[in-house]
Amino acid sequence: MSALVEPRQKAPEATAGALRPVPARQGELGRLPFILILAGVLVAGLVGLLMLQTKVQEQSFQVRQLQGNATALLYQQAQLQALVEQKATPAEIAREATALGMVPNPYAVYIDVRTGTVIGAQKPVKGNEVPYLTYQSAQQAPSTSATPTPAPSGNPAPSGNPTPSGNPTPQGTNP
Repeated sequence: MSALVEPRQKAPEATAGALRPVPARQGELGRLPFILILAGVLVAGLVGLLMLQTKVQEQSFQVRQLQGNATALLYQQAQLQALVEQKATPAEIAREATALGMVPNPYAVYIDVRTGTVIGAQKPVKGNEVPYLTYQSAQQAPSTSATPTPAPSGNPAPSGNPTPSGNPTPQGTNP
């Protein structure tokens, strides 16, 4: 290797001469069309949001109305359920049976479901076999009032107070 410097080569000379300018673009868009497109997209978005909000409010109103209807129907169902439970009590069934002219039968007869046999003797009843067992309908029952009944005359000594003999009277007993 040698430490000699190699001669430099000459740069190629420009054949055409000087630099030439870049030609201007032919279809250049100005700022106005871009701003109009941007404004159109913005307006379309706002109109879409307004329509969406209007639809949501309309559906919210319908939901509130349907929830009110559902609540009213739940109250009605609860009332009807309470009425069914009241009508299904044994006392109410006995009252309704009495109102229809049915009488209690003290002679029980049973059917064995497995074998189909009748256990007991069937006897017709006249209605006076069980005189202590009577049910009155709501119309037949005497109306109860909230007014107190008058105390009997004779002024009995109040409970716990001394009687003329000086002994206290226990509650619920007469001297």
